[in-house]
Amino acid sequence: MSINQEPNLSKQSTIYSYTLVKRIYHSLYKTILYFAILAIAVLYKFDSSSWLPLLVSYPLLLMFHTLLVRTYFQFTIGMAMRGWSYRLGIFWSGFIPDGHASVRLVSRIQLHLFWIGLSVILLLYPWIPEKWLIYLTIFHLWMLMPRLWILFRFRPYNKTGLVKISEKETSCYIQ
Repeated sequence: MSINQEPNLSKQSTIYSYTLVKRIYHSLYKTILYFAILAIAVLYKFDSSSWLPLLVSYPLLLMFHTLLVRTYFQFTIGMAMRGWSYRLGIFWSGFIPDGHASVRLVSRIQLHLFWIGLSVILLLYPWIPEKWLIYLTIFHLWMLMPRLWILFRFRPYNKTGLVKISEKETSCYIQ
């Protein structure tokens, strides 16, 4: 079977080639450590009389992070979130890039999530009970610390690097 190709195709086409520079696997060891840290943090301040803050904090933060990312795209970049989708995963949950995305952009978004989320939680301090404050802070830090650690490891490639996130690994490429 022969494929007919237009003669002008090779002159007008763009081919991207990426070189893998760093890959961080989401291994079973890291996953167990990740959930053990959460269990230790939650059990340290666990109160069996109040289950609601424990059960609601994570979904509430996911919704808040979604709102922040959508707002960030709307006001700073001024475009729709093409190439980004909502996915649930172990280290990466929420809006994350589908394919290759700039290390700088992903780092900026995650740092904004971290600082704005922490600021909002702390601003609510006078009006929410202590248990809510503790669980919101624990889940917020637990959700963002692995992402920030991975992006910190990609820091040397901040200017030209591209991140690709999958279920089993997070990779950094350069063009």
